[in-house]
Amino acid sequence: MTQVEPRKYPNCFGCGDSNPIGLRLKYRREGDRLRTEFMPGDDHQGWPGIVHGGIIASLLYEVMENFPYYQGIKVMMRGMETRFRRPAHTGEIIVATSWLSEAEGREISVLGALSGQDGRVIAEGKADLMALRQDQIERLGIQG
Repeated sequence: MTQVEPRKYPNCFGCGDSNPIGLRLKYRREGDRLRTEFMPGDDHQGWPGIVHGGIIASLLYEVMENFPYYQGIKVMMRGMETRFRRPAHTGEIIVATSWLSEAEGREISVLGALSGQDGRVIAEGKADLMALRQDQIERLGIQG
């Protein structure tokens, strides 16, 4: 697995340091997996004290789409499945992990999971991604 240090985009909703409403995720590689942690606050709740399902889905999206990015491959999401297993609570760290399922040509499938610090699974997901060609990268204005 090739590992690169990707360019940071300050206003990215997932990892941008300058986005006032973003998740501000910090990724790290652990073997053949990509990992990040997130501490949801009161701004991230749906039911009182329970993390909104859209935030859970966003965490899965971010960790799965960034898996190839941290290998130097720019992708776009084609589709994503999310399976919620149990509620996540505000004020408790969520651990997000992703890993390669399969790759063929430009098509890449990545799996992901969110768990609490106790290791219990909160949600699982699968992402179908498409590696971008250079002309697409240029046309979209993606830098770095």
